[in-house]
Amino acid sequence: MQGHFPGNPVVPGVILCEMLAQSCCVLLAQGGAPRDATPYYTSLDKVRFKHPVRLGDTVELTCEVTRSRGMFHFAHGVAKVGQDVCCVADMSFALVPKKD
Repeated sequence: MQGHFPGNPVVPGVILCEMLAQSCCVLLAQGGAPRDATPYYTSLDKVRFKHPVRLGDTVELTCEVTRSRGMFHFAHGVAKVGQDVCCVADMSFALVPKKD
């Protein structure tokens, strides 16, 4: 985390969003997503960074798939350190069948 930020290292927000997205993809797989489909991030909405995540912090991720429509799936995620909410986001994904 050198450079983000010198003398005050924090986990970049894009990494927190990626952590939430990957957690959502695990939920999609557990929910019966086709094994031959790849989840693609299609949107990030209402993202808020409320508290910094620092080196050594343990981040707790809570995600839920809120609705699905065809190949599109929508989710909400929260990242917390202890009782502090660090990041919230609404996300969507498309499950795209792999081509042979």
